Amino acid sequence: MISQKNKQGWRNPWVFGLLAVILSGVLINGKFLWNVFHTPVRILDDHYSVREHNKYDAKWIQEQAERSTLGWQTHLSSSQQLKNDALATKEAAQFILMANPADMVFELKDKDGNPVQDVKVVIDAQWPGDPAFDFKTELQATTPGQYRGSLPFPRAGNWDLVINAVQKDREYKTEQKVYVAIAKP
Repeated sequence: MISQKNKQGWRNPWVFGLLAVILSGVLINGKFLWNVFHTPVRILDDHYSVREHNKYDAKWIQEQAERSTLGWQTHLSSSQQLKNDALATKEAAQFILMANPADMVFELKDKDGNPVQDVKVVIDAQWPGDPAFDFKTELQATTPGQYRGSLPFPRAGNWDLVINAVQKDREYKTEQKVYVAIAKP
């Protein structure tokens, strides 16, 4: 007979199962809270981009002014790319990479269309969710105005590429969104 005075009810397997579910829920929520307090915050803008542009920041204003003064024309491409849907928004990935590592070609021309030489080009690949996956790759000059490199993406998904081209005291920054589709082995 079951009553409140019967102590054998605590030995019921359903009671143990319910206590295990409650304990696992508390532990999982505790882990989430620990991650929130011990992981650096990466502020995303409206388009889930890691880059935070403060239009009132003097450095950002200077970069934009220098970018328009230089008038450099850039084009990033890869032999392993697929074009994105024509209806995709401007903030979406411009193209889809189908290989890892991806061979990238960056073309740089001045405002008159002449190739820009003697430039150090570095691509900073940023994974919006976790800074542990971010990496930098320096591209090597192959022909005048053309720079090549291999980008080893550690995981598939949307990536923000910040391309920094430096020539002596002149600096040009541009951004590109790509989607990496890595085939499973």
